[in-house]
Amino acid sequence: MKKGKRRVRRLALYLRSIGIQLNAAGTQSQYDRLEQEQRKFARRTGRQLLVQFGSIAKANMALTNHVVQEALAINTQPAVSHNRSREEQFLHHLSRWSPLTPPCPSCRMGCGFPKRSWPTREWADEVRGRQHDRDKLRVFECPVRPGYWHLGHSGRRHADSPVTPHKNPLPSTPPHPLPSIPFETGGQV
Repeated sequence: MKKGKRRVRRLALYLRSIGIQLNAAGTQSQYDRLEQEQRKFARRTGRQLLVQFGSIAKANMALTNHVVQEALAINTQPAVSHNRSREEQFLHHLSRWSPLTPPCPSCRMGCGFPKRSWPTREWADEVRGRQHDRDKLRVFECPVRPGYWHLGHSGRRHADSPVTPHKNPLPSTPPHPLPSIPFETGGQV
């Protein structure tokens, strides 16, 4: 099958997955007339069907089955645009973190937000293995909270990681006393 034909079938799946019937105008023009949020919703729903059924042909055939269409109508949420600030987005992600993996009070990601801490190296290694950029990530012990582990991009040397791979990450005496952070905010007293 040629690339153009695959694209047409994929777009047809996207359109049908959100309940739009195909017409003679062509799938590309129908898809182009959708609003940005509708296109995003159609792609997400179509890709879910593609993963669920394994091929575009099987997913399209499944859409003719009313049971699948009813399940899609129940499980899908309306496409609502979310204009959240970076802080609100981070707080949303933070709310999904386990209490066992708190944010670090001192180590920061490149964007300035706190790094997530894992209580064991094995757990951090397991999470690293599931990341899309796992070849660029490394696991290192938190220099401020021994016993906790972070993920960081190798080769980056800025605010995200005060640790260098060739030196001992912990100084013999800290330059200043560490602040005591109450347990409720993720720190230890």
